[in-house]
Amino acid sequence: MNTDGIYAGKWTYRDDLTPEQMAGVVFENYDPSFGRVYQEGDLIVGGRNFGTGSSREQAATALKHRGIACVIAASFGETYRRNAFNNGFLCIECPALVDHLAATLGEGSPTIPGPGVTIEFATSTIGCDDRAFPFAPLSTVAQELVVAGGAEAIAGSSLTRLSRG
Repeated sequence: MNTDGIYAGKWTYRDDLTPEQMAGVVFENYDPSFGRVYQEGDLIVGGRNFGTGSSREQAATALKHRGIACVIAASFGETYRRNAFNNGFLCIECPALVDHLAATLGEGSPTIPGPGVTIEFATSTIGCDDRAFPFAPLSTVAQELVVAGGAEAIAGSSLTRLSRG
């Protein structure tokens, strides 16, 4: 899934869009049914190289504004991953889960509702279909960025502390 499929290029330079408007155009190039299937708090499971393509930050922030809890993929484009973490949006690489879901859900529309998953950060596993799929633990920096809500939030709190002396 490239960034144009996540957030269409025609919206990239529209600085006047609100977060709600950005959220409303997520995946419009890829799957028009996404808006009908999606529910706030859902997560997205993608394939390999999720977010490859341009460096548009909106491909990550629009998903966050849409209320997507996180993206789990077999792998991510490096720029996408950095943009996501810098904006406090969680991305987890778990190729074994992606392979399992591809085998069990088969082909269909691009947006396929799947089974529930449970992410266990203490054990770095994702539970699905009575199985546990391991993922590499997030780095300390990535964890701090997600918890803080992104790099701007960290920088803003640091500036506030500095100005108070």
